Amino acid sequence: MNLTALLTVMTDVLIGVTLIYCIVLERRIRAFRQQETTFRSLMGDVAESTREAHGAVSSLRRLLDEVGNRKVQPLAETRGSFSATGQSPSAHASAASAEHSHFQNPVSALALRLAALRQTQA
Repeated sequence: MNLTALLTVMTDVLIGVTLIYCIVLERRIRAFRQQETTFRSLMGDVAESTREAHGAVSSLRRLLDEVGNRKVQPLAETRGSFSATGQSPSAHASAASAEHSHFQNPVSALALRLAALRQTQA
């Protein structure tokens, strides 16, 4: 076998290996681009969820500020009012619970308040 034929065969083998490697790389690039699209979609969903969570936290903070600004009667004053009114503590508690029946379930009250805030924002 002469040197020219050997070089030709080696060149053909290297070209074949290069073509196979190019095919493998092309498939990897195609898979990467497909995952990139999925990743971008996922990142968009995460960004939207973050915005919604930020809005919910802001609404919750406003609600807590609103509740925190209300005047709450200290416990000592409440006990003193029982003797001043002549009511028993149980009668006073039942009257207070009837008066504030919409606060019996704090979670549902909070959910209703958040819904009202969302409606006013929309």
